[in-house]
Amino acid sequence: MTKYSLLINKFLEKKISTQERDELRSWVSESDEHMNLFKNSVKDFYEDKIQDYDSDLAFKKFMTTVRSQEKSKRGYIRFLRYAAILIVLLSIGILTKNRFDQSESNTGIELVETENTAPTGNNIVIKLSDGSIKTITADGNELIKDADGNVIADKESNSLSFEDNNDSKTDLEERYNEVYIPFGQKFELKLSDGTKVWLNSGSKLRFPQKFSPSKKHRMVYLEGEAFFDVSSNKELPFIVNTQEIDIKVLGTEFNVSSYKDDKYISTTLVEGSVSVYEARTPDNAILLTPSYQANYDKFGNKLSKKIVDTNDYTAWMHNRLVINNLTFSQILVKLERRHHVKIINNVERLNDATYKGEFENEDIESILKTISLSTPFNFEKDQSTIIITK
Repeated sequence: MTKYSLLINKFLEKKISTQERDELRSWVSESDEHMNLFKNSVKDFYEDKIQDYDSDLAFKKFMTTVRSQEKSKRGYIRFLRYAAILIVLLSIGILTKNRFDQSESNTGIELVETENTAPTGNNIVIKLSDGSIKTITADGNELIKDADGNVIADKESNSLSFEDNNDSKTDLEERYNEVYIPFGQKFELKLSDGTKVWLNSGSKLRFPQKFSPSKKHRMVYLEGEAFFDVSSNKELPFIVNTQEIDIKVLGTEFNVSSYKDDKYISTTLVEGSVSVYEARTPDNAILLTPSYQANYDKFGNKLSKKIVDTNDYTAWMHNRLVINNLTFSQILVKLERRHHVKIINNVERLNDATYKGEFENEDIESILKTISLSTPFNFEKDQSTIIITK
């Protein structure tokens, strides 16, 4: 058996790693011969489960799958009927992304205005420490200047660097900037200490233009979701404040999700170690090691931790949407943020149905159509509103 035959088997048996899957996808995309070998392997794998399966049609129309499991017996039987077909759609679709270009949602989105947020607008908004407000697009290069014409940051494509200016006077009092990311977009920041921050859609970060040594720590304030790659400095611990929770680190990589409307504040550690605690009770901290996630119940005021697949919680950085035992209502919240739409669900029975699956660079219509294959429903889109019906 060849190397790629082994990779195909590992993929179908759900034992393939992310790196192996990327390698297999590249190989499948190299030639029609490789593609046909992959498709035939998939059909052979499911030959007892699928009849009259049109692999070419599925190959062209789908990139991923969602499997649903409802609480009722009837719903579970329906799930089994669709599962075999959907698994094949995943197998064929996600590995052959590059051979069939699909239109990608590329919206300039206005950030929903809430308390303490920036003015609404279609672009990324930066509020500088001097009170001036700048708007920038997610592409192109430019220098960001304050009201006096001083260069504050350097923007290159979809990233913004706030470099430490060694010529400036040492500030004993920190001056804060704020960056607001619209729904439907992502953006990367490089702070003055070298820390990198990837901000997800609908997020806000407040941070010093330059960290002051007199503070004895480096503090930033997050609302929404971000991935941090913290520059190590044992003398100045890095602290992320998220509503009621602080995450304290020296140098590490971790993801934080702290949207106002969510029940939990989640901290997922990829590398290093972090301490997570309620801001008012720092002595009751939870220490995380890699692959652990801390969850703070905002209503129960309780911290807990568990082992997770960190790839599920950093997928958004790579334009992937991973659904791992999420309810339909939870999925809709993610889709609203990701695609800047308002979704009205008029089918109550769907709310508690749970799903597993993965999408990569899919538009929202394709995602909803795929989900509706396992738990049937209809939907209509009118500009930025989607209505789900029976």
